[in-house]
Amino acid sequence: MEFVIENQHLTVKVKDVGAEIISVTAKETGIEYIWQGDEKVWNRHAPILFPIVGRLKEDTYHYKGTPYHLTQHGFARDSKFHVHERLSDSITFILQPNERFLSVYPFLFGLQITYRLFKNELVVTYKVKNMDEKTMFFSIGGHPGFNVPLAGETVFTDYAITIEPAIERERIFLRGPFVAAEDSRRVNQNHIPLEHGLFADDAIIFKAGQPMTLTLTSTKDSHGVKMTVKDFDYVGIWTKNQSDATYICIEPWCGLADFTNSDGDIEHKQAIHSLNAGEKFTAEHKIEFF
Repeated sequence: MEFVIENQHLTVKVKDVGAEIISVTAKETGIEYIWQGDEKVWNRHAPILFPIVGRLKEDTYHYKGTPYHLTQHGFARDSKFHVHERLSDSITFILQPNERFLSVYPFLFGLQITYRLFKNELVVTYKVKNMDEKTMFFSIGGHPGFNVPLAGETVFTDYAITIEPAIERERIFLRGPFVAAEDSRRVNQNHIPLEHGLFADDAIIFKAGQPMTLTLTSTKDSHGVKMTVKDFDYVGIWTKNQSDATYICIEPWCGLADFTNSDGDIEHKQAIHSLNAGEKFTAEHKIEFF
């Protein structure tokens, strides 16, 4: 089922499966900012990643000696959420455990995703609550894909992502789908002209560590997207390394894929978050569309 929120600037469509944004259009220009999906390329739009980010070795982790199986990015993106609250310019979805989830993730949790419009911005809030009596381990993230090009006669390579503040950051490198344990380094990579070959080894990943903005723009067109990230540990930039992948994903993450030297125990997993019984976690990012 699809739901619409709107204000005088933007119309946003969200579906209950995955609590996933499927469209953001500007009322003044009619521009569609969100990738509309293509089975031959990438058939998603803006999935929610929970309770893991990325891949696990052999799609498996262990908790207290018991193996559990989760595919890439977890189950939230393919699960039906329920609407908790809905206004004209905001909507909140909730996901709670059931027997299917507990068979692959042995923690009682509450997951809440809120989308709220403010002028030409969409504020996305992620809330996780540990409803269990034991410590809960999780990762969470967003994965919005933006159309590139956005408008006019521009092409993918006319666009770039600019990161602010312009400082040295730790960059995380991948080996296949996993984090290369021996290979992270500080880089000064704050302006990234887009070309598909950049993603031959999958995502470009930066450690956040402080508030940062990532702006998608072109010198040949005035329209773009700006994401402001303040509560997330990492940001991934990704598209497929193929010419018909006319989108770019800017992904705020609390969590990473397994490292190449991971032992598979979720309690030892690098970049994992934990909540004690009854504790809550909140993270937020906002996306400006112009």
